[in-house]
Amino acid sequence: MLNFKIKSLFISILLLSFLYADEYYIQEPILNSQVYINVDGNIENEPIVFVHGLGDEASTIWQESILKLKDNYYVISFDLPGFGKSSKENVEYTPEKYAQILDFLVSKFLENREFYLVGHSMGGAISLKYTMLYQERVKKLMLIDSAGVLHKDAYGEFMIKTQVGKMVDSNKKSELNSQISKLATDITSSLSSILPKDLSSVVRDERYRDKFLNSPTSIAALGLITEDWFDIYKIKTPTFILWGENDEVTPLRSGYVLNFLLDNSELYTIKYAGHVPILNNKEEYFSYLDEFFVKELKKSELEYNNSELIREISNKKGELKDCSYKSLKIKNSNNLTLFNCNIEKLIVENSNVNIINSNIISNDKALIVSNSNIEITSSNIKAQIAIESLNSKLDIAGTKIEGYKSAITSLGENEIIFSLTTILSPNTKQIFHKKESMKNNQKY
Repeated sequence: MLNFKIKSLFISILLLSFLYADEYYIQEPILNSQVYINVDGNIENEPIVFVHGLGDEASTIWQESILKLKDNYYVISFDLPGFGKSSKENVEYTPEKYAQILDFLVSKFLENREFYLVGHSMGGAISLKYTMLYQERVKKLMLIDSAGVLHKDAYGEFMIKTQVGKMVDSNKKSELNSQISKLATDITSSLSSILPKDLSSVVRDERYRDKFLNSPTSIAALGLITEDWFDIYKIKTPTFILWGENDEVTPLRSGYVLNFLLDNSELYTIKYAGHVPILNNKEEYFSYLDEFFVKELKKSELEYNNSELIREISNKKGELKDCSYKSLKIKNSNNLTLFNCNIEKLIVENSNVNIINSNIISNDKALIVSNSNIEITSSNIKAQIAIESLNSKLDIAGTKIEGYKSAITSLGENEIIFSLTTILSPNTKQIFHKKESMKNNQKY
């Protein structure tokens, strides 16, 4: 008798757990796909929508998140067309098309209600695109290891360096930095010569998709890196950005760029975490998810100290953090990072240097580079001549470069990759997202 009562109680609890859970297949009109959608919780509660990334596990990645939230929220998750239980076709799987499908789905289930939007990886890019297009619908946005904002060549080089870096120890990696960078350039240049010049046409033209792409994953991946992000600065929605510090799929650099470009955002990182903290760092992820709902987001302004210090360093690697110099000269250094620094004049010779979240502001020339590889992320550079570069390679992302005479002056030949970088000068006032070889005496 007791066993029967226990079994009855168990069955009752199980039935209650599915009381507010429904699964549907819906035909959407954007790509004419069958979309699998799962709805949990009470419709009277505040709604939250989860968007997954690449991979056929699709929306199952959110299962534990749904279990945690369904008692207090109305939770919607779905399999993007091309993935999971949704239909798979040779169609235009791009963040913009996915954003339009997302709008069709939420309009059907939520009508005009505001909702929380959470996206991971490619799902972060889709959520970002959705917020660009339908900002009034999103109450709050959470981006987890989001993909897409770096120029395809910058991202390609990151992936190549990451894979090569796994094959050598840290000391050799530092010594080989220049060669790895050149290898990355050669590979991306070779691919560019084989593929059509406008890669976006490969995704958007059925004939090209048939010729070059053989799966929804490859279509969606290429759609992701060719998406237009120029209007990202228009987003005013409170945005909670979460990143695994050791992400080898979407670099933390992208998180810095997003946080720099978005007006109302905060960036949080999980130490030692990779690309999927949702599954692999659950305790920290759930803690941040709780914080996402209740925290009033306000971008904290970086504080920079002023200094009269003049320094010259050579043969150095590692990190200079929260540094301040009137003048800093770096020579013959590999794998050196300047993080959250304030420098009036920076001179870099024969070196590989990463500059992150820094101000380089001068009355004359701010950054003078020769025979070097420089990666600049989420920084401000301002001067009469903001950057003067001689025979160097610059990878500049999410940065503002302002020159009263010129933003960039090229001496010799310089290769530059721009990712959503603002250039302000008498010659140019625009956002660049491109790769370019600048000739001698060419200016922006």
